[in-house]
Amino acid sequence: MYQIEVDPHTHSVISLHAYSTVEECARHAAERGLRGIAVTDHCSHTLSQRENSIEAISNQRILPDEMYGVRVWKGVEIDIVDYDGHLAFEQTPDKFRPELTGAQVLLPSRSVVIASVHTPLDRDPGTVEQNTRMYCRALENPWVNILGHSGRSGHPYELGPVLETAKRLHKMIEINNASLGAYGGRSASACLAIATACRDMGVLITVSSDAHSSFQVGGFENAAAMLESIHFPQELIANRTVESFERALAESRAQS
Repeated sequence: MYQIEVDPHTHSVISLHAYSTVEECARHAAERGLRGIAVTDHCSHTLSQRENSIEAISNQRILPDEMYGVRVWKGVEIDIVDYDGHLAFEQTPDKFRPELTGAQVLLPSRSVVIASVHTPLDRDPGTVEQNTRMYCRALENPWVNILGHSGRSGHPYELGPVLETAKRLHKMIEINNASLGAYGGRSASACLAIATACRDMGVLITVSSDAHSSFQVGGFENAAAMLESIHFPQELIANRTVESFERALAESRAQS
């Protein structure tokens, strides 16, 4: 049984297709014995608020850093939008500070940045070479801490180069519980291959719920069972404690 104190990937009503407030997510986290959550609402050209993503997520600054005894990191899950690894709003002038892009305004202020693919890039799954380059480039972005749910993205890639990039830059690879639940039928084998390669290469992972309601916060059962099946070492789980997660975040920023 793994010790996991932090849920590093949760969504609030700011993502629009999620159903709970940050306060509700924190309260459920406390009830499940967690010590921390990261609020990582979607920043996307296609999901959530779209053009209002930057403004809505930036206003997380009004939230307290702790609720119900649970540490609350202000974060974001931002889309990877092309095969060059660019992120959403990285090439779009900010509405209020047009001398900067939206991503330049938002990302430096986030404590946790997850980069993920959600929709087909031009409805094209890409080649393994394209996808490998895309994920390596995203990990090389100085503000990205975690590569999100790459096992269910529909964009297969070569594990070696991507995980080597993550290890070199002290970035984390997400093992996403939701990918093994509703999406499990089509992504379980890819997630298992990623976890096994991270184990063998000594790459840090995060185990997350990807909660879209407070009732899912701290739900790691599917991911934990898969990790136990391959005897994944506890010390490679970055979010096993608040302290280990903080260290991993600091290292990912220092190496960029």
